[in-house]
Amino acid sequence: MNKRSILTAVLALGLGVTALTGCSDNTGANYVTPSNVETIQNTIAEIGDQGVKVPEKRDLKVTLPESDKAADYKVEVSDPETLSVGKPEKNVITLHPLKVTGEDADPVTVTVTDKDGITTDFKVTVTEGAN
Repeated sequence: MNKRSILTAVLALGLGVTALTGCSDNTGANYVTPSNVETIQNTIAEIGDQGVKVPEKRDLKVTLPESDKAADYKVEVSDPETLSVGKPEKNVITLHPLKVTGEDADPVTVTVTDKDGITTDFKVTVTEGAN
C-alpha cells in the first residue's frame, strides 16, 4: 500500500467514527416539545418542596422569572435515563420524561442553578400515561 491509500483509509475511518458518535438517541439539549405533545406548566416557585408528578407522555415546562433567560441556567437531573433536559426557550426550561419512575425508585431530583450560583432543587416523579 502506498501512503496515499493508507491516509485515505485513516480519514475514512475517522469520518465514520465522527458520524457514528454524532448519531445519538439522547434527546438532550436539542429536544424541543413537538406540537402534538401536551405540557404541564409550572413556575419554579409553584413546584416547591412537594415536587411535581408528570405523566410520561407530557413535558414539564418550568417557567423562570420573566427577566431571566433559561439559557443562563444550568439544569441537572439525578437520573438522565428517566428525565432529560430540553432546549431552553426564553425563560422556560423543558423537562422531557423518558420512562416511568419505578414504584420503589426515588423521584428524580432536578437541580437548577442560576448565573449567580443560586441553586433550587425539586423532585419529579414520572407517572404512566398522559393524565
